[in-house]
Amino acid sequence: MKLKAWHTFLFVFLTALMVVSVISTVSIGATKIPFQDVYGVIIDKVFNGGEKIAAGAYETSQYKIIWQIRLPRTLFALCVGAGLAVSGAAMQSLVLNPIADPYVLGVSSGASAGAAIALLAPIAFMEGQRQTTAFAFVGALAAAFVVYFLAKRAGGGKLQPVTLLLAGTAVNAVMGAITSYLVFKARSPEGIAAVYNWQMGAIAAAQWKTLSIPAVLVTAGTVAFTCMGSRFNMMMMGDEDAAAMGLRVRLFRSVMFIVVSIVVASLVSITGIIGFVGLVVPHVVRLFSRTSDNRIVMPMSALFGASYIMWADAYARSVHGASELPIGIVTAFIGAPFFMFLMIKNGYGGSRKK
Repeated sequence: MKLKAWHTFLFVFLTALMVVSVISTVSIGATKIPFQDVYGVIIDKVFNGGEKIAAGAYETSQYKIIWQIRLPRTLFALCVGAGLAVSGAAMQSLVLNPIADPYVLGVSSGASAGAAIALLAPIAFMEGQRQTTAFAFVGALAAAFVVYFLAKRAGGGKLQPVTLLLAGTAVNAVMGAITSYLVFKARSPEGIAAVYNWQMGAIAAAQWKTLSIPAVLVTAGTVAFTCMGSRFNMMMMGDEDAAAMGLRVRLFRSVMFIVVSIVVASLVSITGIIGFVGLVVPHVVRLFSRTSDNRIVMPMSALFGASYIMWADAYARSVHGASELPIGIVTAFIGAPFFMFLMIKNGYGGSRKK
């Protein structure tokens, strides 16, 4: 595939924006750190083994804030933005619906229910953050498979866009009810507060040790979706046309739906619910790239989504000083009005106008 000059420019710009955003957002927080110090610490640690740091070129407290707290958090925000955005782009092509994204289809609410079980129910399995992450991951995958099963049954053995969205709405309601019931029955104020905070979404729990698995899955998912871009393009033509072109539609949709679920579950099981990223970012990318070619939209969505969430997280942790605003609130304020606009623009059910 030969890129147009405009698309080449956008790829270069978005890549540069993502790199600059990493260093810039690390410097933002309750404690302001100069940009050049952030850059110096990262370069010294990565390329020189921390020689200048060991020699006392930077304050110990400053080094710890940059390397041990903010950098892993920023890189995890990068993964969250890229993973949710590219998963949203994939989902919209799979179900032929511009308002589809993993948040709408119940994956996030499943993770919330799983986390609530871990935080509020006395279960002797693992402990602490690992238990919450494991249960949230299972909850997200369980919700995804229930949506998949319901949609196939309701569609007569086929995954139809409308039935998939309706199944997602139903599962969202059930998982929300489970979470609310557990909160109602809970006796621990600390557990209730933890569930409440988890439902609003946050990246504060990110650490180097929690970064590797999501990073690998997001990278693998982005590469897979990009390499399958031509097949996603076929899906956008409709099931019958895609099948006529030789695509095994049901198998492709099923496998890609599973991949999306795994990528999203690996993220929301740690961050909590961060909604509307997969809805907003692909639409913005299509608008500025002036194309719906998924070979371009997929990687651009990952790049732009990464920068979007890094800056949203930087805003969330700095706007109220030491009191951190949950990032889910920031993305909801942006995404919810956008969701309403798309529903009005595309008509009932979000179907594309012919």
